[in-house]
Amino acid sequence: MTSLLGTPAILGGSPIRSVDYPSWPVWDAGEREGLLTVLEAGGWWQGNGTVAADFAADFAHYHSARFGLALTNGTHTLEAALAACDIGDDDEVIVPGMTFVASATAALAVNAIPILVDIDADTLCIDVAAAEAAITARTKAIIAVHVAGAACDLDALTELCTRRGLRLVEDCAHAHGTVWRGRGVGSWGDFGSFSMQRSKLMTAGEGGVLICNDEALRDAAWAYADCGRVQGEWFYHHATYGSNLRMTEWQGAVLSAQLGRFPAQNQTRNDNAVALNAALDAIPGIRTPRRDPRMSSQGNYCFVFHYDHSQFAGLPLKQFEAALAAEGIPMGVSYPALSDLSIFRNSNFAPRLRHRAPDVDYASVRLPRVEHAAASTVWLQHRMLLADRESVLDVARAVERIHLHAAGIANELS
Repeated sequence: MTSLLGTPAILGGSPIRSVDYPSWPVWDAGEREGLLTVLEAGGWWQGNGTVAADFAADFAHYHSARFGLALTNGTHTLEAALAACDIGDDDEVIVPGMTFVASATAALAVNAIPILVDIDADTLCIDVAAAEAAITARTKAIIAVHVAGAACDLDALTELCTRRGLRLVEDCAHAHGTVWRGRGVGSWGDFGSFSMQRSKLMTAGEGGVLICNDEALRDAAWAYADCGRVQGEWFYHHATYGSNLRMTEWQGAVLSAQLGRFPAQNQTRNDNAVALNAALDAIPGIRTPRRDPRMSSQGNYCFVFHYDHSQFAGLPLKQFEAALAAEGIPMGVSYPALSDLSIFRNSNFAPRLRHRAPDVDYASVRLPRVEHAAASTVWLQHRMLLADRESVLDVARAVERIHLHAAGIANELS
């Protein structure tokens, strides 16, 4: 890696990157042809077509699962999973404190109570010991979030859930293509939930896929997602409560094309992430997450690394991120601690759970490892990892430049 240690762009120098990284989303004639096929077929919804259902089946197979359901988004997939597991009033669902809010509000949607726990400081995934310590007589499930594509310790989680009689729902919104001991994530728990929102590694703008290996759970989740219907029964036979959470055929067509190119994209991201990890680890004050050897492939929804401001002349994280963005690096942003969000801190659960809010004093919840990670991790957009290797290594060059000039940047921006 050739060093470029001239004046940082934030201090008036030329940015290391004068050309942007690959745009996202990626699409070509495959999406166009699929959309035209759906248009001309005239079905447009799953009741009159097979495109979305076929995509979900193919995606489930890719992630080592028997069944896949094509739903509206990754929030509804979590909600349908909990409903299918018969989780509801007075039940507690353990959720890691560093994740998108939907991982916790899915529990609220079925009138259950999310219990927030701390994370592993290195992987940013749920701390299994913290999860076990939070189990009570009311605990019914754990939602394990594979953050930035890094897999949770699925060996420990599956053992814990089996031993304590709990459901395990894997939130895989960041983890398309992540493989744990030869099996795709999402296939280890009772359900695996995937988001296909615009920023995700596969996207139709919105959309979600729920995968599982249990036929009865599949049927229960589909009933919840399809207005309480029973597959094979009369159209107006509604056996249970359900909502309408079906993916359209349009989205299925786009996602089928996305799945076709995904394995090659995933390999490119993996190879580039490994090279960038090595380059960044050579810079004082930068630490990349340890990659568990049981994880043979990582989805890399974001590229995340830990930042120690004391090794950068005390340069605050926000200023470091501004300096990195000025060098042409596509920045993301860390999640805040869930316990810091107004919905939990002020118990804004109306109408769900309001009567039960005093049972959990979220305002007093402290998640020190989540809070530290939110204040000290840098998140980069995954499109950067689709570039050629030297362009990817420009990230390390930019960080190296900022490290050399950190004191000057801190003085200029103070």
